[in-house]
Amino acid sequence: MTLTVTRSDAPSGTDPVDRAADLVHSLHARPERRVNASFMGLIPFLVFIALFLGVPVFGIVLAAFRVADVNDPGNYVPSLANFVASFRGASWDAMQNSLQISVIAALTGGIIGLALAQAILTTRSKKLTAVVTVLTSVLANSGGVPLAFSFIAAVGNAGIMTGLLSLTELGFTLYSSGGLILMYQYFLIPTMVMVVLPTLAGLRLEWKEAAASVGATSWHFWKKVGLPIATPAILGGFILLFGASFATHASAAALIGGGGVPLITLRIDSGLAGGNLAGQENVAMALGVNMIIVALLVLLVYMPLQKRSLKWFK
Repeated sequence: MTLTVTRSDAPSGTDPVDRAADLVHSLHARPERRVNASFMGLIPFLVFIALFLGVPVFGIVLAAFRVADVNDPGNYVPSLANFVASFRGASWDAMQNSLQISVIAALTGGIIGLALAQAILTTRSKKLTAVVTVLTSVLANSGGVPLAFSFIAAVGNAGIMTGLLSLTELGFTLYSSGGLILMYQYFLIPTMVMVVLPTLAGLRLEWKEAAASVGATSWHFWKKVGLPIATPAILGGFILLFGASFATHASAAALIGGGGVPLITLRIDSGLAGGNLAGQENVAMALGVNMIIVALLVLLVYMPLQKRSLKWFK
């Protein structure tokens, strides 16, 4: 006689189907626990971002939409008047001048930095590349009042290089748009080198040898292979340089003060400090919101370009 045990008669957990179901459930449950643990580790960072970035930005936006009530000067009403004022008169001139200086400075630093990065790689010296990598990371984050004073001592009206090169006779003055563009190169060129050096170094020797094997010259290689691959990194570097120039304040303020060259960062500083722009604090906040929008646009353009430049070197 044959004894047949049905699934319902089997002891719990001994049936292969039940064990397989339990295994599948456990496999699906483990990643969920890992994700939750990872999220818990991000909580301190998210709290930090909320307190030191989210709250100030919210305060700036809130103040930008506040306008004193005409009927009751002690109260404020929501309005777009501050933003309208930010696109008129001296505020708009400062915005346009900042955009123009940033574009020229970024183009200059981008071209010089790209040529310098390629020249460094041409030497094929690992020690030189390592030294340049360290120096660029330091110089790219340099600025502020010490940088302005260094340029004043070097190429100011009484600077050492001004007398040696007779820059005054040539019509050059540091306290101008051209002087700002020159000073910005101190940190823009290293930034461009730091951005494009890994991409240029990642152009594989096999690609160049394959191009040479079919009779392609160095110019044809760069036209058909090198530049198309490096273009996203180059454009991303230019966008990054533009953002750095546009947001510079301490160096420009120490160099030209509150006058001479209108810049949006100096305009915001003057509005918040009072003086001739007393009562324009909320207009300055509106200018700050405009700068935040420009910064977000820079990030939205830079991040896809960076991601695209990295896909060739995985």
